[in-house]
Amino acid sequence: MKLRNSVALARSYTRQRLRDAAANRRWLTGDARFLALRHPQMFERGYEGTLLRWLEENLPEVRARFELQLLPGRLRSGSHYALHLPWLQDPVQRWSERAHVQANRLARACDERGIPVINRVDQLANATKLEGSERIRTAGLRTPRVVRIDDVPAFRAERLGLRLPIIVRQDWVHGGRIRRVRTKSYLEKIGISRFEHPIAMEFVDVRSPKDELVRKYRYVVAGDIGVPLSMHVCKAWRTKGSRHIISRNLVEEERAYAEHAVACAPLFLRATKALGLDIAAFDYGITPEGEVVVWEANPYPHILLTSGRGAYRTAPTVRVFAAITRHYLRTAKLDVPTKIDDMLDHAAVRIGG
Repeated sequence: MKLRNSVALARSYTRQRLRDAAANRRWLTGDARFLALRHPQMFERGYEGTLLRWLEENLPEVRARFELQLLPGRLRSGSHYALHLPWLQDPVQRWSERAHVQANRLARACDERGIPVINRVDQLANATKLEGSERIRTAGLRTPRVVRIDDVPAFRAERLGLRLPIIVRQDWVHGGRIRRVRTKSYLEKIGISRFEHPIAMEFVDVRSPKDELVRKYRYVVAGDIGVPLSMHVCKAWRTKGSRHIISRNLVEEERAYAEHAVACAPLFLRATKALGLDIAAFDYGITPEGEVVVWEANPYPHILLTSGRGAYRTAPTVRVFAAITRHYLRTAKLDVPTKIDDMLDHAAVRIGG
């Protein structure tokens, strides 16, 4: 099995390397390059693939700066790099300690040459559930109380001070295995050993009193800009895309969310800095009393440009990509095209903090 996996990885690496070489030959003309580092098994787990395609269509002069490389990556002799983008799903050490070492080695080489790094690999673990909740709380935002499950028998007996119901999930995974525990009998039955880095989390009920539906909001920060992106609505306590409820009223409600500035935007900007990140997507709910509760922060959120029934999300998604691109350019000390500022000339965007 290990041999088959190694062969499959080698083939994937070769195919992706050839595709990257072709893309670089076609697009790479910019002098001040952005070294975009990826892993063949982790490609397009976040927003980066969609962002590149968007740039191709809308800002080809910016797309021309991206040099695509696979791990371990290198600073090519004679090339001028203005920025390093380690596009690697967080935290890297969860899926490959070797990749973690390689990525940090390249980041140190960039440091030695004065090349800025966006969302440094050595900071990504700050956005795990336990560490992330503590850091986000320092910014003035509420997060559910989170505890690590090290001693399973003790947890079953005492619940580490948490009251039922509680959430049991994995600390280092976005999504993944997750269970709501409402009774002591279910707590005894749940197979905690099947959870990777198990944690227990306070359950906070954010059902709206007007319709008993759960709303999960997403707010994206890129540098000094924040953009309200989306609102997922579900009947169940766990919001998932496959369970998303769409109606005319809810679409209009989501449009209103994306079109107006969020009151706690400065706190999201502050939380991003507390996480040691440049770019992060915050998922949060709002209690019946109106309090914001942040579930997690994701350094590499999965963001798509949707069509059909989801076309109403195009405008806020474009603003997110414009904000990310603007942050790349400003960090690289390059001029920002007026077109990007025009995309961000909107009430939903709040600059500074």
